[in-house]
Amino acid sequence: MNSDQANLADRFKRLKDKVLEKRPTLQSLLIKRGDKKLLDYANEYVDVNLPPTIPFRQAELLEVMEAHITRRFGLEVAESAIAQLKEFYFVSTADHTGPLTHPFFVNSNLLTAASLVSHDKANLNNVIVLSCANIAYNNSSFPRGLFFHNYIDGHVGLHRLPFLSAKPTPHSIYAMNPYKIDDVKKVYSLMKDEVNAGKILPDQYEKICALLKEIYENQEVLECKSYCEQVGKTNFKLWNKFFEASNVQLPNLVYLEQETLVVDLLTKYHLHQDTILNHMLFDPRYEPFINNYFEDIFGSFSRKDSTGTYLFWALPAGSRENLQLWRKGNYLVSKDESYKIELNPEAIGEAMARKELIPGLLLNFCTLSFYYGLKCLGGFNQINYLTLMKNNYIKMNADLGNYRSIEICARAQTREMNDGLSVAFMEYGNETKELTLASGLDLILYGNKNSWSAIMDIMKNITLEEAFNPVLPEIYPITYDKKEWEPDLISITEKDVSNLTELNKKIKPCIVMN
Repeated sequence: MNSDQANLADRFKRLKDKVLEKRPTLQSLLIKRGDKKLLDYANEYVDVNLPPTIPFRQAELLEVMEAHITRRFGLEVAESAIAQLKEFYFVSTADHTGPLTHPFFVNSNLLTAASLVSHDKANLNNVIVLSCANIAYNNSSFPRGLFFHNYIDGHVGLHRLPFLSAKPTPHSIYAMNPYKIDDVKKVYSLMKDEVNAGKILPDQYEKICALLKEIYENQEVLECKSYCEQVGKTNFKLWNKFFEASNVQLPNLVYLEQETLVVDLLTKYHLHQDTILNHMLFDPRYEPFINNYFEDIFGSFSRKDSTGTYLFWALPAGSRENLQLWRKGNYLVSKDESYKIELNPEAIGEAMARKELIPGLLLNFCTLSFYYGLKCLGGFNQINYLTLMKNNYIKMNADLGNYRSIEICARAQTREMNDGLSVAFMEYGNETKELTLASGLDLILYGNKNSWSAIMDIMKNITLEEAFNPVLPEIYPITYDKKEWEPDLISITEKDVSNLTELNKKIKPCIVMN
């Protein structure tokens, strides 16, 4: 190793140590299981540790899920998904709600799909995703449309194809109205302009137009009542296009938003019943325990930092942005006191039905993971904050003497990761042969007969830690404030890490962009 390589190795170790210092659960995972082959690690997703006291709760959750899946995907898919969940009680909660195009979410779902295919069991036919819909329309994951790459005259181009306008109202995808046929026509026009400018090749234009017509102009999709519903229906079909060239049929992609599911569960089983969730919402005795045990956890709330919200976000009619809410006596009140709602079952239920109240991350996971015991696969942040939330949920219930709640929550599995692990790589450059992560649309545009087998080979040949290392340079700047960034660490790239760890010698592209 020469001096430059030694210097990079030292800088990368410091960067990794600093990232993991803030994520002890992730650090523990890499220490204990980082040397597992990626596919072997993913094959453990199906192992679910259900307590013997949970069947009646599981039945409530599955009843609500079955109704949602039936409405969105039909009875056959619903029966298949529910049969799977009865035996393999896990889902992915890694995704942001949006067209399945961002590499993070494409890869997380491919990893889950590969684990299902590898087991070859009768009831493993669905990648079930409960995505987070309460994100901003301008989130970096680009939930308002599709995107793809191309390579023209030695340069890589990134092309965004938005279905939603640049300034929609409201900002939250959860409450977004459906796109219309005119919005799709704008995408055609945008692409045509780029074809005329030499930025998109005619054959790319024709392929994408055919895809838009088949999936996004579908009359059933255009008649949907919300953008979330459209995303679920179109992702189901888009996913099935990823490996057509490989002649591979993947498990179904069953895509629901977690907030809608939680609203229905709360409405049906907790607004008027004597449950721990009812007490968390309405019982003033619980407030000091919620403040004590959940404040300052990422994804929950912090008054001193003015982040997060107390159980719900508010999105009043006409508002463009979510409002933080804080509990004051028997009310939830926004910081400027422009919004106020009494904490009683009728008021909360009606506001949720109007999408005026949106369950926050803490309430979502208290419902899905801690109360219903659902195993939730997630990303490098989720496994950390979800484990903290779980531990403190148990402490809160111990203080309150709710021992049955402790028994169920204690077995909730919060440490399984399927996001931030990359397996779908795209090659470009006839001479340099560079690699980058493929988007969902890239897989369709440039897929070949070996695309799926190449992805499976990568999963069999690299370890969990090797798959995770390249994203560390992206995680570092979101872990620390800009004023804390160290110049020699912030300059490390994904390519540097792949070369240093020799991952570049192990991975092969599943598609080639010429």
